[in-house]
Amino acid sequence: MSGSGHVQDMNNRLRQNRAQRPSKRAKFKDHIRENIYSSSQHNKQSVMFKTVSEEKLAEIKNQIRKRAKNERKKEWSVLGVLVILLLITTILIFW
Repeated sequence: MSGSGHVQDMNNRLRQNRAQRPSKRAKFKDHIRENIYSSSQHNKQSVMFKTVSEEKLAEIKNQIRKRAKNERKKEWSVLGVLVILLLITTILIFW
C-alpha cells in the first residue's frame, strides 16, 4: 500500500507536537494558589515608580521620538539601497 509511510510520519509528528505542548495539569494546589494571588500580599509589595517633572518627561519623550525618527530614516535608506542593488543585479543578469 503506498502512502502508509506518509500517514505514519504524520502521526509521529502529531504525537511529538502534542508532547511539546505545556501540560494542562494544575501546577499548584488550589489552597496555595489562593494565597499566592491574594490581595493582602499584593498590597504589601506594591511597586514604587520614580516621579519625574513634566518638563523632564517632555524632554524624555522628545528624545525617544528623535531616536525613533532616526531609526526609521536608517531603515528606509537601507531598504532603498537594497532595492537599487536588486534592480541593478536584475538588469545585469537579464540584459
